[in-house]
Amino acid sequence: GKWIRKVGCDMAAGTVALSAGTVLQPPHVGILIQIGVNELVVRDLPKVGVLSTGNEILPSHHHPSASGKIPDVNRPILLSTLSSWGNCTPVDLGIETDDDINELTNNLRSAMDRCDVIVTTGGISMGEKDVMEDVFVEQFGATVHFGR
Repeated sequence: GKWIRKVGCDMAAGTVALSAGTVLQPPHVGILIQIGVNELVVRDLPKVGVLSTGNEILPSHHHPSASGKIPDVNRPILLSTLSSWGNCTPVDLGIETDDDINELTNNLRSAMDRCDVIVTTGGISMGEKDVMEDVFVEQFGATVHFGR
């Protein structure tokens, strides 16, 4: 009996094994099995969509040109950051231009059907073509808590 441990020696009765909201990792599965939990109610990780907007944005694999275009840096950084956190499922929503408000609105509606949260970058500054605030307020009835 030297190498045999007594039942309950690794976790005292009444100890919380895992808190609600824990993102399950392989060791958690082992703990649950060890304490006799064979079934568990879980939910999917929230889907977080990331969308870049603006006519000046180039896909990140293109090089900037003298025409005033800039590479899409924010979206890849945000997607990478979300992925590294491990507590959500990042969804790449691509790049939208400001040319067609109806198309932008429809694409945002589609994204809302697929995502729990949408993060947008660009299109809400001081330029004439920065239309995101108008789209959010006029098309979706949103309240803007910051902006120009």
